[in-house]
Amino acid sequence: MRMILSAVLAAVAFFSFAGAGQTRDAQSVINTMLAELGERRPQGCPSRWCACYMDTVLARLGLQPHGTNKARDFASYGNEAEPGAVGAIMVMSNHVGVVVGECDNGHVQIVSGNYSNQVALGCYNPSRAIAWRVPVRH
Repeated sequence: MRMILSAVLAAVAFFSFAGAGQTRDAQSVINTMLAELGERRPQGCPSRWCACYMDTVLARLGLQPHGTNKARDFASYGNEAEPGAVGAIMVMSNHVGVVVGECDNGHVQIVSGNYSNQVALGCYNPSRAIAWRVPVRH
């Protein structure tokens, strides 16, 4: 519970890499994903569903989806973000999620789909990122 609370509090911060509209968009993505903690794979998503879930969240919020089911494809999505910034999309070679805070060990905490087969919070070493991206509008 403490990790979720710290993630929500951290998510309220203003993102230095984004303007007010992008800040609102990133906050909406975070709020939506945190509200869906524990949810399972969305209908129509493949068995490796983190990117599909990210895409469906973006689309539901009126943001530009990437149109992919591969995490690494998000490396070319939208605009570049400050590494580890709350609200940034952390793209790894085989996973994608949104930064919501920090973990005790210097890792970043992200919310993502297909973490232990559900929407969940997890901690990742920032060195695993192949890109950091900002959610964008159509």
